[in-house]
Amino acid sequence: MNKKNNLLILWIIFGFVFVTAIDSILNLFTHLVYFVGSELGISYMILQYTIPLITLISYLLTTVIILKKIKTNSSSNGIYLIQFPKTQFIVFASIAVFVNPIINKLSGLYSVNNVSNLEENIIEVLSFYGWMISGIWVSRWLVLLVLIFVFLKKLNTNK
Repeated sequence: MNKKNNLLILWIIFGFVFVTAIDSILNLFTHLVYFVGSELGISYMILQYTIPLITLISYLLTTVIILKKIKTNSSSNGIYLIQFPKTQFIVFASIAVFVNPIINKLSGLYSVNNVSNLEENIIEVLSFYGWMISGIWVSRWLVLLVLIFVFLKKLNTNK
């Protein structure tokens, strides 16, 4: 493989790492909203509907912000981007690798420290947790579908 193809593959990997890092941060944000809401004594029935909505809004807002900030003009040679951001790649890879285990650890610690509250409302907690995870997955897919639709529309207008 030549240098240009290696660079193209690195950019594709960079894209995956970037998206995973942003997703990890948004996932952490969703869990932190849950922890704070639960600590404030907001009922799980209310959290069951507000957390997925907050998650969807945060995913869509982040996508809009990133699309407005992203550079569409770069030094390129055809489809090959010439400069590769090694430092940014390392930062995003670190976030992508370490944030999800931190989320799992925080969730476990929160559950252990609130066992008495969770035992009283176990059915509400389980129902809420299912809605929260579903909200995260729906937000991920909805953002992806919106991006596909927007860029397919741009592709058709550029032809």
